Amino acid sequence: MVCHRAKHPPVRAATENGRPGSYRGAGLWLHRTGCVNRTGPVHQIVAGMTLITLHSRIHFASDVLEEALRAEMDEQGLTSALLLCPAAHLGGELLTRVEAGLASCPRTTLHVIEDDESKYETAAAARVAEAEAPVDVIIAFGSADCIARGRKCRHELATLRYKSRKVTSRYGVSQKALQPKFFVIPNIDGMPDPCLEANTQINFKTTPPGVIICDPTVINDAEEAEAAKAIALTMGRCLNVLNAETFNPLADGLAIDAISRIRSIHDISKGQKDPQSTSRDLMAATLNGAIALQKGTGLVEALRFSFAKSVGRDVDSALLHRVMLARMLGNTRSSKTGVVARVLGLPSDAALPDFAAALMDDLPLPQTLQQMQIDWAELEQAIGYMEPKFGIPQVNSRAELTQVLQDVY
Repeated sequence: MVCHRAKHPPVRAATENGRPGSYRGAGLWLHRTGCVNRTGPVHQIVAGMTLITLHSRIHFASDVLEEALRAEMDEQGLTSALLLCPAAHLGGELLTRVEAGLASCPRTTLHVIEDDESKYETAAAARVAEAEAPVDVIIAFGSADCIARGRKCRHELATLRYKSRKVTSRYGVSQKALQPKFFVIPNIDGMPDPCLEANTQINFKTTPPGVIICDPTVINDAEEAEAAKAIALTMGRCLNVLNAETFNPLADGLAIDAISRIRSIHDISKGQKDPQSTSRDLMAATLNGAIALQKGTGLVEALRFSFAKSVGRDVDSALLHRVMLARMLGNTRSSKTGVVARVLGLPSDAALPDFAAALMDDLPLPQTLQQMQIDWAELEQAIGYMEPKFGIPQVNSRAELTQVLQDVY
């Protein structure tokens, strides 16, 4: 195995414009036919029908990791793998299991992602690996951030390969066709948010991972705070999906299943269920919540992206959902509130925001934006970036958004 850990000079990944109006991510391709309002924010789409295509192969079982990885590598004839591993997992059991699944792979290159490593440095490492030997498959595991970096590396290598071809040989070949395979192994934090970068979002969304390996034993030893964040993230994603009016019955069904599993975990967290079943249900819920996002992203995703771009540091999407969910539900008027209440086992006239607030209060997580170490000036900066790019998702005006944020600050 070749192991890269040293830093490489930052290389800004090249990008490719894609087709507007498509949403893709882990496991699902959703294309909303219609036309884009090219004079407004990029999220404004005038849609007619919804076309849904399942895309990823998903392995889901306890102790399936090694077997599934070995089978996919052999079946697809892959011989050169680039592994992306967070530094926290170096020398740990998860890395050992991944390497065991690749025992028959002739060439594996391990890149360890340091805590302070930028996504451009990770992309540069992928370029170095490609220069040594063409990469057949990128395998990202250990964290949602690592998976997000993996999809960037995949795009980087596709762009590199396309540009290295002679102009005459580019005809009829898309960059997407030149991408390496992409396998992911989610951990307790599940799958990352969809990429909202205007000039790369379609490329990333139209090429979800070819293989997703969900092995609940990976999260058996997760800490309480990590599980709490997974619950907050999944509940936030799924309740926002169900309250969106876009017609997508598959996404709605996935969100309902995820919510019911989270509710089950929450109700029997006092020891009435064995840890293995809890891990299975939590991993299933986080996977469903990520796939359900294909119905469309909302305020939390736009705010998180805008904050990173304008302020220069990331905020945790799970913590944002924990802080903002109840307040956002109180601001939403949806015809599906009764359906959500039934899924949660609540009376039809129950106040959904009150339930969400009670659930979130049980989690050992920050309760306000201020407790997340976010300054008000930084929020205003993020809103200023977000408004011309995405509009103000899920609220009617900037003033209303400001009030929502003040209420949870």
